[in-house]
Amino acid sequence: MRYTPFYNHFNMEKHCTMVYFSLRESKQNKKGLSPIEVSISTNGKRIYFSTGKYARSTDWNKEKQLVKGKSEEAQLVNSYLTQLRNKIYQKEIELLQMGYLITAELLKEAVADKVEALNEKSLFEFFEEHNREQEKLVGNGVSKATYWISVYTVRLLKKFVQQKYKREDLYLRELNLNFIQSFHTFLRIDKGMAQNSSTKHLKLLKKIVNLAVANSYMATNPFITYKIEREPVEIDFLDEEELRKIINFDTLQLHVGQESADPVTDARKIINFDTPLPRLERAKDMFLFGCFTGLSYIDIKTLAPEHFEKDNTGRIWIKKRRVKTGVLSRIPLLPIAKLILDKYKGGEKLLPIQDPADINKYLKDIAILCDIKKRITFHTSRHTFASTVTLANNISLEVVSKMLGHTNTRMTNHYAKLIDKCIGEQMDKLMDTFTGDSNY
Repeated sequence: MRYTPFYNHFNMEKHCTMVYFSLRESKQNKKGLSPIEVSISTNGKRIYFSTGKYARSTDWNKEKQLVKGKSEEAQLVNSYLTQLRNKIYQKEIELLQMGYLITAELLKEAVADKVEALNEKSLFEFFEEHNREQEKLVGNGVSKATYWISVYTVRLLKKFVQQKYKREDLYLRELNLNFIQSFHTFLRIDKGMAQNSSTKHLKLLKKIVNLAVANSYMATNPFITYKIEREPVEIDFLDEEELRKIINFDTLQLHVGQESADPVTDARKIINFDTPLPRLERAKDMFLFGCFTGLSYIDIKTLAPEHFEKDNTGRIWIKKRRVKTGVLSRIPLLPIAKLILDKYKGGEKLLPIQDPADINKYLKDIAILCDIKKRITFHTSRHTFASTVTLANNISLEVVSKMLGHTNTRMTNHYAKLIDKCIGEQMDKLMDTFTGDSNY
């Protein structure tokens, strides 16, 4: 039977519900046990149904509505009856909160979980189910970083719901366009996030809403009318000249107090050097390994001997699934990358890469000392491999895509556009050189 809410401010005053357990002795089975029934009475109308539990008539306490004795079986039956009574009253509260006019028959249906409205999912209940499934897949198609974003998004949503709605949770059916817009504002203003950072959380919320709609927990999708837009980001990569500066950078020549007429040397005064400088040497080597393999930080950190293969021509390959996506990267080992591997051979790790914050700090120092004006982070090495080392040297987009472990060339195409921009800027300078020549 289908029930619809009847919104009435007097619902809570207009009904009285009572729950009563009794033993139906007339239906005794062959073992001498009779079924325990429950009756729900609301406004004088009563309905009976079986609890599924049995007891002997000599063991039933009619006055207390429970099984006599302290045996384990008696305690289990009595515990079940208590929980059933509590469930009936809990369903009554839920139905009242949703505006239903309470009847005995409706309560019976609710206890049997047959009232559709009471079976709907809440936002966090559904989101956390998704996260539990994701956690099982970590390392098998889902990265730790992706799972962490899912957990963090739930935390942000909980703070937002508490702040805006003064509640601990919302039903999925309550989500609308205003909810999405307000959450976006919360991320940008209250949490001070940049547009692209907030987009990560909005896209994940959109995924959850899409799943909820697909599972019929939501009738409409509020994201249909809300467009999530990323701001274009300028990706820095080193050109050939800058890359050679890093390759030729010699940390062994750096000493505290060293004086030079070279203006770059003045930068040493603002860098807190230790002597010798193995930290800069190691950061430089790890960065160059990334520049000549295209591997990300986490993929270099997890690189192991089993990821190397030699083909029948003697060429060495790195064949490793990306931690982030699980997609296989296939990269021929270039001479500079092999030299770096050989340099650290015999150590505790294949490559002793520093922590992300440390290596980025050291790379900033190296950029200053090499007179490179760009902001360099470790991820710049991956962009440099895609742009300067491969695409600029006529390696096809499809090949570069395979080496980077991209799922399609559309992801790699961004780097090709960067190369085109770089070529265009150089040609503009050339045009300026010859502008105004009256002979042509």
